[in-house]
Amino acid sequence: MALARAVQLEPVSLREIVGEGVRWAAGTDRDTLGTGIDHFDRALGGGLSTGVLCEFVASTPSSGGQTVLLHLLEGARKERRFAALVDGANAFDPQTAPPALIEHLMWVRCGSVEQALRAADILLRDENLGMVIVDLRDCAGWALKRTRSTAWYRLQRLVGRWEGTLVVFTPSPMIPSAQIRVALAGRLTVAQCDANLADVSKGLVFDVLRLRKQEMGDFPQLIQAG
Repeated sequence: MALARAVQLEPVSLREIVGEGVRWAAGTDRDTLGTGIDHFDRALGGGLSTGVLCEFVASTPSSGGQTVLLHLLEGARKERRFAALVDGANAFDPQTAPPALIEHLMWVRCGSVEQALRAADILLRDENLGMVIVDLRDCAGWALKRTRSTAWYRLQRLVGRWEGTLVVFTPSPMIPSAQIRVALAGRLTVAQCDANLADVSKGLVFDVLRLRKQEMGDFPQLIQAG
């Protein structure tokens, strides 16, 4: 089975790895990335916008966060974008993902929220990357609450000058600078979780709480979707 490229976070070594550049997939000309979840992409006008900070709120393990994460990796693969997964609590198990989705994945294994945000800050400066996913779902609640809002606004400014897609998974709404926020509101059954990826996505229930409108520059009212 193919394994993701794992990186144990150390500031110097990570900078060297990013500096090498991965030429397999530069950014594309598209300004959205489809997730492959039809009802979700329709609610977002085609998919996730590049150059914005997207927050996925997965409050429970069975709400579908892992399913969405794998769909994002699949979307990046189809668009030939190199993806990086910043694993805030070192909880990702590559054995649970289809081999094709992790063949070109840079997996950054972190031990704290602070390390994860520092890694994201570095990766968002690499023009070779087409997607950065930051998974904070299993991080300690107290550590997430201590994160200063300036850290999030810094990431928003960085991604605004970037050609890729930034997605942060959190256990509760906490990113004040998130331009797209999606709350996974359902609860998948055991049978649904055991199904293939395409079938699992049909059971996802979510609310689009915040959506950037490029032509107006503001956020519309709550959009219900499911």
